[in-house]
Amino acid sequence: MATQSAIALRYQRAELDQKADLSPSGKACLAMARGPQDLLGALSGLPSAEDSVRALALMLPHRQVVWWACLCVRLLPDLAQRPADLAAVEQAEAWVQSAAAADAELAGELAGNCDLGKAPGWAAMAATWSGPSLAPRGLQAVPPAPHLPGVAARTALILLIHDPALGGKVGMADLLEIGLALMQGDIGRKAQTAVMDRLRGAA
Repeated sequence: MATQSAIALRYQRAELDQKADLSPSGKACLAMARGPQDLLGALSGLPSAEDSVRALALMLPHRQVVWWACLCVRLLPDLAQRPADLAAVEQAEAWVQSAAAADAELAGELAGNCDLGKAPGWAAMAATWSGPSLAPRGLQAVPPAPHLPGVAARTALILLIHDPALGGKVGMADLLEIGLALMQGDIGRKAQTAVMDRLRGAA
């Protein structure tokens, strides 16, 4: 795993301890880590990529973490046949481009049309929770807690690997590959394509 970051990562040790839902082994790595790259390097030595995904979801800046969720959800081969899910993901992508409060709010509305037992609606929730307020427009602002976009993105990624449309062919290590590309300042398309190619080869 790469241990140098091209973008500034969010690194709040208490937040990671309380909100990342790390395994006991992951928490042990966190306790010894001197910073975000050190943590990711230690987590890369664990048997599963899940702790790395959980940590990175809370450390990436909000636009990158929403984009990560969108890139991963776009791996679904039947997304175009799921109109509500597609609309939610497209709106999350619109927020990534604009960072506008109106786009964040609309993402939440479209997430409400989705089955939140599946990944796409959570990508949209990550965008909503990246906006300036959880309250409807016109009411007093209720700023979302900083960890919420990462929690929503993490939920999307966990649900995604269990989506029947993927047939168990995509794992956490595949999704982590895309996230690490974003951490390095890349837009993630090459990493996404590499996962898509492996998925097609496994068909």
